[in-house]
Amino acid sequence: MADGKPSRPKPRKPDAPLGAGTLNAAELDAQAEEIYALHKKGHPAIAIGRAMGLSKDVVERRIARARKNLSADSADDLRADRASSLADMIREAHENLENAETVAERNACVRTIADLNMKVAKLLGLEMPAKITLELEKALEILHTQPDPVWGD
Repeated sequence: MADGKPSRPKPRKPDAPLGAGTLNAAELDAQAEEIYALHKKGHPAIAIGRAMGLSKDVVERRIARARKNLSADSADDLRADRASSLADMIREAHENLENAETVAERNACVRTIADLNMKVAKLLGLEMPAKITLELEKALEILHTQPDPVWGD
């Protein structure tokens, strides 16, 4: 860049697959672990990408790569950490609800608590798909609108 022109990336080899980068598998794994460590600390993908000179999509692919490389014990530890973090946030949201002064603040706290509880349910594998919930609601509606065959209501 001595003459003010931006430097050009090295051209890829003609026989290399499209998107072939300069990192080998070990280097990709090392970069994925570094990015994943930043992600676990709460840094957003865009900020990580800016700091490392990568796009958000590349950062998300590296995070997915790192998760895929996790051992089962690490994944269980990650779930336990996430559950603990969610429990702390729910506890804080309940405290905020008790201290809320306006209806808008209370409603915001209630929405936050509901969202956090849904995240906990999803983490535990208890989340019901919306289609199943809708079918159950329809079934209950039918049960409540038709006469009871036993009692004759």
